[in-house]
Amino acid sequence: MNSWVARTVVFTAAVTALIRPVAAQDDIRKLFESGKYKEVVERTPGDSPAEARYVKALAYRKLDQNDQAKDTFRQLEGAGDAWRAVGESGIALVDGNTDEAVKAARTAVERNGDLAEAQFQLGRALDAKNENAEAADAFAKAAERSPQMAYAHYQAGMSFYKAKRVDKMAVYFENFLKLAPNAPEKPAVQSIMKTVRGR
Repeated sequence: MNSWVARTVVFTAAVTALIRPVAAQDDIRKLFESGKYKEVVERTPGDSPAEARYVKALAYRKLDQNDQAKDTFRQLEGAGDAWRAVGESGIALVDGNTDEAVKAARTAVERNGDLAEAQFQLGRALDAKNENAEAADAFAKAAERSPQMAYAHYQAGMSFYKAKRVDKMAVYFENFLKLAPNAPEKPAVQSIMKTVRGR
């Protein structure tokens, strides 16, 4: 009995250790999706998973703290080649160098096309260049690879809206509203949806 209890305790501790980083990372994303950018920054230490640090960099951008955003994008270098390129794209975008941002994001996708953040970053860079159809495609791929990434759905919806593909826009906006019911963009999305449906 004691042996069984000991094994159960060890197993539970091991499972908890495995789950905790994912849960913490999900919490960071939920905070971001609720517009709590300062909390994202405060709760994401430098040794967090790359996905959480990427969200932290985006939070700094929302707070207009561009130097901190660039520093956080630089921290992605150690997470692998694809992440390094994502970080380089993020820095280029902060600096207003959209051509370099697109180039680095394409490199990230080439290195790991299954990385949702690489696709998302490509969408961000293309959106900055007003290449709406291609941006929509990249955001849609990010949403496909990470269905819980609310802002991939939001950005896909916005890009499809700009590209005058309201049929696709509606699907992504509906997903966004379900995934991020407390997002700051919610009223604007609902207004767009109401206008489009009222036509």
